[in-house]
Amino acid sequence: MGFIKRYKWHKIADKVADIKWTAGKVSQVEVDGKSYCIAQVGDELYGFASHCPHAGAPLLDGYVDGSCRLVCPVHSMKFNLKNGREANGDGYKLKTYPVELREDGVYLGIEEGGMFKWL
Repeated sequence: MGFIKRYKWHKIADKVADIKWTAGKVSQVEVDGKSYCIAQVGDELYGFASHCPHAGAPLLDGYVDGSCRLVCPVHSMKFNLKNGREANGDGYKLKTYPVELREDGVYLGIEEGGMFKWL
């Protein structure tokens, strides 16, 4: 058995070129009054929580290394942008969100509700 994640998709930009990136290739967006971050690695976009799960540092100040990992600006913890796992094995996990490029813009998926939908 598994569960199906359902997302509400939010348009965050008309095109990737409209996104304002930091030098570390991170951007912050607001959706329904909450902040989220996105990062760019090559042609791929990854969504994630705006604060580090370890000490709450603002991840907008972090940077993307060459291995699809986000590096926290405070303690240099590294998180895999594909699955949120912390690379050093300390057990922390960064909440991640899907990002889709569509004909009419860039969308961030925020999981709906808190209920499991069983298959």
